[in-house]
Amino acid sequence: MHKIKPIHIALWSMLFLLSGTGSFAQDLHFSQFYASPLYLSPSFAGATDGGRLVMNYRNQWPGIEKAFSSYAVSFDNYFNSFNSGLGIQLIQDKAGSAGLTTTHAALQYSYNIQITDQWQVVPAIQFAYGNRSIDFSKLRFADEQIGGGASGSWDQLTNEQAEYVDFASSVLFYSPFMWVGMTADHLATPNYSFLGERMQLPRKYVFFGGVNFWTERRRRIKGDRSFSGTFRIQHQQNFNQADVGAYWFNDPLEIGLWYRGLPVFGNDTESKFNQDAIVLSLSYRHGAVRFGYSYDITISNLGWNSAGAHELSLIFEFNQNFSLRNRGQRPAVPCQASSNPLIDQQNTGKYRNKRKRIF
Repeated sequence: MHKIKPIHIALWSMLFLLSGTGSFAQDLHFSQFYASPLYLSPSFAGATDGGRLVMNYRNQWPGIEKAFSSYAVSFDNYFNSFNSGLGIQLIQDKAGSAGLTTTHAALQYSYNIQITDQWQVVPAIQFAYGNRSIDFSKLRFADEQIGGGASGSWDQLTNEQAEYVDFASSVLFYSPFMWVGMTADHLATPNYSFLGERMQLPRKYVFFGGVNFWTERRRRIKGDRSFSGTFRIQHQQNFNQADVGAYWFNDPLEIGLWYRGLPVFGNDTESKFNQDAIVLSLSYRHGAVRFGYSYDITISNLGWNSAGAHELSLIFEFNQNFSLRNRGQRPAVPCQASSNPLIDQQNTGKYRNKRKRIF
C-alpha cells in the first residue's frame, strides 16, 4: 500500500482549503474584470488609443485570517502605425499563514484587424514567467505535534519555490455596440510543485462578451449616459464559473451589478449547486483617471463568516488619439464607459448614435 507522507497531507490540505473550490490550483479572480483588462485577455493590450496604466488590489475573505490578497499593475499602449498593441503586467497573490505567494509577469502583443466598416478582430499572444514560493518554517505537521519533537517531514522540504514559463493566446471581436472574445491560458501546463513531483497548472479557458444597449449625450448637462450588459465564463480543470451582470454609466459615475455562479453546471464538489457572490461596484471618472470599488456579497456556504471581498482599481489613460475613433479608423472596445467610442470624448464622430432617453 502506498504510504502517504505527512508533508503531502499538509501541503495538499493547505492548497485545498485555500482554493475556495473543489479543485486545486485555480487562478485568482478580479470581480472588476474589465478594470483589469490585460489579466482578462491579452487582446486588450492597446485597447485604448494611447497609453494606459492600471492598478488593482483585492482583499478576499477578510473574515478568514490571512486568506487571499492580490495586487496587480499593468501598462499597455497602442501603436497606430503598426495596428498593434503592447502590454506588460505584474501580479502577486498571497494566501495563508505560510505565505503561499504566486508572482506572475507577462508580456503581451495584439494586432488589430479591420474586417468590416464597424467590426474589428484582435488576435493576441502572451509570454509569461511565474514563481510560487512558500515559507516552510511556518508549517506544522501531524507527526511533529504527536511526537513532541522534530518532524521527519522536514527532510522532504528541499525546494521552497517553483519557477515556470507559460503561454497564452486570445482573440477578440468587437464593434461599437458589441464585443465577444476568448482567452486560452496556461497553454504550457507548467509544473508548480514544491516537492520535485509533477503538479501541472491546468489550462484555463475564458469566454467573455457584452452588448452596449444604448448610449446618449445629455444636451442640458455636460456628460453622457450608457447602459451595457456583460458576461464572463471560465473553465479550468473541473472548475466552472460565470459572471453575468450589467453596468450603467451616468458621467462621471458608473454603477455595476453582477451575479457570480453557475447553478446549472456545477463543479466536481459535494455541492452541485454552484453559486459564489453578488458583486456591487461603483466607479468615478475624472478626466483621464477612473477609480473603482467593488464588494462581493458571499452567497456560498462560507456565508457572512468570510466577510466578502473588497476590490479597488485605478486606471489612468494618457496620450489618447481620439481622432482614430472619430474618423472611423478604429472604434474602441465598448466594454467600459471611459473607452466607449459612442461617448463623445471630444466631438461628434462617425460612431455617434443617439438613442431614446431611458433614464
